[in-house]
Amino acid sequence: MSTLKISLIVLLVILAGVTAASASISVKNIAITPTGDLVSGQNPPNPVTASFVINFNSVGGETFPSSETLAMSTDLEKGQWSYITSLDGNPNPAVTANGRNLNINGWVLSYPSKRDLSMRVTLNGEVPTVTASGNKTIIRVSELGSQSEEVSGSGVTREAYIINPTDKKKAISDVKTTLTAFRSSIDEKAQQGVDTTAAMEKYSAANTAIQNADKSPSFSAAQTYMTNAQALLQDGQTALDRAVAQQVINGAQTPIDQTDGLITYFKVNRSMGNDPRLAPIIQKRDRAAELLSEANDLLPKNDFAGAKEKALQSVDVATQSYDAALALRKDIGEANPLDSVTKGFGGVFGSAASGLGRIIIYIVIFVVIAVVVIVGIILYRRRRSDWDELA
Repeated sequence: MSTLKISLIVLLVILAGVTAASASISVKNIAITPTGDLVSGQNPPNPVTASFVINFNSVGGETFPSSETLAMSTDLEKGQWSYITSLDGNPNPAVTANGRNLNINGWVLSYPSKRDLSMRVTLNGEVPTVTASGNKTIIRVSELGSQSEEVSGSGVTREAYIINPTDKKKAISDVKTTLTAFRSSIDEKAQQGVDTTAAMEKYSAANTAIQNADKSPSFSAAQTYMTNAQALLQDGQTALDRAVAQQVINGAQTPIDQTDGLITYFKVNRSMGNDPRLAPIIQKRDRAAELLSEANDLLPKNDFAGAKEKALQSVDVATQSYDAALALRKDIGEANPLDSVTKGFGGVFGSAASGLGRIIIYIVIFVVIAVVVIVGIILYRRRRSDWDELA
């Protein structure tokens, strides 16, 4: 076996010996009544009882070092201690003491190591008054050295959460205030046409959670309900922000669609597909569509502010494109309603004779109108003659 391995084994043995020597006591069978959270400021104060057993581990030929001290303490008010030591299974008379601290000199507990020593301790007290909710020590048991320092590994502590009822009420009130503000935000966005369904579902769940917190007698349970309510509120705000961003994105599609309609009009109705004036309009329209696509890509990342910004940029560019398209339409004039009919004659007269075809259409229309008028006059006179004969 190598020197390094031997050294490590020796070191571990030494450490094990030190650890064993550092713990002359072990605390077992700890019971605290009532369990769970404790409420401060009640009238009369709530009583608390704690009991436990201390076993003594023989060290250096003694059941407990005579130069050390067994220390017990509590944060309970009006603490009343009672302990019974048993030597070789035979209990001694109970010893009582009052106060938050109980120290027992080591010489009282020092017997030859062959003896079996144990102690049963009972503590009665009242829940302390606190200005802020938090943990307080119910029992603390430790071994103090000759210099009143705590022996390593000997300390055992049990705590309980002490509730200041005012803290609970304030915490619930704060969540309710946030809940009310969130509901107002939902209503405001709903009036603006935002889909608030998802946000409203989260609001309803959070409202139920905070009501349960208000009714819960346990602070820890109330805290759980409040934590759930706050998480639901956060989720609800996310859902509302998403819906607002989605509405802006949906609105950004409108000027793009309007521009698309005019571009189609120019290309199909006016045969302007190669018109250089149309190119910048199409370029702006395409840029607006790119910005809108970027806005949609940001939604799954919950970057709603970025999505809204991209959508608003898309609206701005698309509006510029649409305004330019309107200006171009005004510049070229509205399409003649007879253009489509005139185009039907293109095969007969040819594209060069489109003006002649349009003239022919006008003549035909005038002729038709004249015929209708003449026929109407003839029919009217004939009917008038028949009426005169009857008269």
